[in-house]
Amino acid sequence: MWKYLTEKSIRHRFAKSRKIRAKRFVPYREASTIVVLADMQGAQQVGEALRVIGSEGKKIVLYHFTFALQKTGLSFPGIDTVEVSLEDLCQGNTRPRSEICRRFESLKPDVLVDLTLSDYLPVAYLVASSNAPMRLGLKKDSLAPADIMVQLESEQATAEGLLRNLLFYWKNIAVKNNNS
Repeated sequence: MWKYLTEKSIRHRFAKSRKIRAKRFVPYREASTIVVLADMQGAQQVGEALRVIGSEGKKIVLYHFTFALQKTGLSFPGIDTVEVSLEDLCQGNTRPRSEICRRFESLKPDVLVDLTLSDYLPVAYLVASSNAPMRLGLKKDSLAPADIMVQLESEQATAEGLLRNLLFYWKNIAVKNNNS
């Protein structure tokens, strides 16, 4: 029952965000704030790469999900880290508590990067709530799909490989600034 209600809420939030979100391509060099969503294993894999991106002058906010009862305290220098554990989820562990959602929605990122390799309802809920002009992620059967998606072989898919591929394509897409 909670899963059904959460999926319905995600669909509603995604439809609403499609109307109010100013969807546009943000070139890599112009992005100043990047919000990254990852599970615990993925966060550990991409920590160093995110630190390098942060050293380029970009503000990185990492939301990592751990499906344990206790928080792990994982953090990286120069990266704002928010850990979401089972105690931060409500309604049958299907969506984040309102404090987490309010904090997430208060961010004004240029880009949202979803590095989760599976469909997690709490992550889909946050993605659907995001007002980021551009969303990047893995192609999956998601309730809130990304604007730019990369498809990887499931046997070799890792968060680090996904981030590397997303950054490669994002940096190499050229956009004409004039509309002539």
